[in-house]
Amino acid sequence: MNKIKLILLLILVFVLTVTLAFYYENSYRFLVRFFFKLFQGDNIKFVGKNFHLFASTYFVVAFGLFSVVFTFFLRGLTKKGKILNLALALILFFATTIATTYIDSLGKVVECTACQDGIRSLHYNAINYDFHFITSLAVGLLPLFWRFLKKQISKKRDKKPAYNRGIAASGA
Repeated sequence: MNKIKLILLLILVFVLTVTLAFYYENSYRFLVRFFFKLFQGDNIKFVGKNFHLFASTYFVVAFGLFSVVFTFFLRGLTKKGKILNLALALILFFATTIATTYIDSLGKVVECTACQDGIRSLHYNAINYDFHFITSLAVGLLPLFWRFLKKQISKKRDKKPAYNRGIAASGA
C-alpha cells in the first residue's frame, strides 16, 4: 500500500471512529458505573441527575487516535494475526477497565470519612471516565506496540554492515 492510500485510510479511520465515539461514550460510562456498583455493592450510591449532554473531548480524540495507531500497527499482518491482535486488544481493554474501576471504587469507599451507614454517595460526574478509558486503550495497544518496536529493531540490525556486528556475529 503506498503512502497516500495509507494516509487517506488513516484519516477515514479517524473520522469514522470519532463519530462512533460520540455514540458509545454513554455506554462506556454506564459500564464503569456498573463495575463500581458490582465491586462495592451497597457501599456506593449514585445521586443527582445523570446529565451528560456532549461527549468528552478526551474520550473522542483518544478513541480516534487509538484507532489510527491500531490500524497502522495492523498493516502487514495476516488475517489471522489481525484477528488475534484485535481479540487481545479487546481482552486487555476490558481487563484494564475492570482493574482500574475496582481500584478507583475501592479508593472512593476507603476515603469516605463522613458516610452515612458506610454508604458513599457519588455524583454521576464524580468518576473520571476519561482516565479509565484512556488507560484501557493504552494497555490494549501495548502488544502491538511491542511487536512494532521489535520489528523496527530487527530491521536496524539487518541494515548494519558486517564489519560493525563484531567478531561473535561473524562466526570467527
